Amino acid sequence: MSEFELSMRFIDEQIVEPVAQQAARRYALELGLPTISRALGAHLAFMAGATHAERIIEIGSTGGLTTTWLRRGAPEAVITCIDHEPEHLAQTRRALLASGHAPSRVRCITGNPHVVLPRMSEGTYDLVLVTGPLEHVAAHLQHGLRVVRPGGSILVLNALNHGRVADPARRDPVTASLRLLIREFQRQPDLTSSVIPLDGGLLQVTSLPQ
Repeated sequence: MSEFELSMRFIDEQIVEPVAQQAARRYALELGLPTISRALGAHLAFMAGATHAERIIEIGSTGGLTTTWLRRGAPEAVITCIDHEPEHLAQTRRALLASGHAPSRVRCITGNPHVVLPRMSEGTYDLVLVTGPLEHVAAHLQHGLRVVRPGGSILVLNALNHGRVADPARRDPVTASLRLLIREFQRQPDLTSSVIPLDGGLLQVTSLPQ
C-alpha cells in the first residue's frame, strides 16, 4: 500500500457518518449515483464552512450524500439542488431533513440543469457543487461562474476522470475537455484554482473579489 493510500485509509477511519448520511450513501450505491469517500465529504464540509456559505447550489444529484456533507459545514445555508430525476431529489430532501436541516432551507428543482441554470440569479451563490455527468462539466462551469458571487467557489467532482486526465494517451473528448479546462483556469487572472487527487479529482475554482 502506497503512502497516499495509507494516509487516505487513516483519514477515512477517523470520520464518522451519521445515520442520514449512511442511508444516502446506500441509496447512491444502489442507484449508481456518484459517491464520495468520507475524506472528500469532510473536505466539502470544510469548504462550506470556510466560505461561510449561506447559499449553496448543487448541480446533479448524489441522492443526498454530498448535500448532507455540505450541510455539515453550513447548517444554516439555503441549499438548492437541481436534477432531472424527481426521485433523486426527493431522496436528497429526505436526507437533508433527516440530518436536521430546516425544510425552509431546502430547494429542490426538477429539470434539466441546462434549462434551469440560465434562469438562476447572477452572483447570488457562495458555493456551487457540480456532480453531474462529465460531458456537461464545461457548460455547468460556465453557468457556475455566472451565479457564484465574487469570492465564492465552484467545486467539480471527478475532475481528473479517475486518472485519465493525467494520462497523455487518453484523448477521448471528455478527458481532453477536462484537461483543457484545468489548464485554462490556471491562466485566468480573475480566478484561482486547484485540483486535489481525491476520488477521481476535485477541481476547485474561486472567483477573486474585484
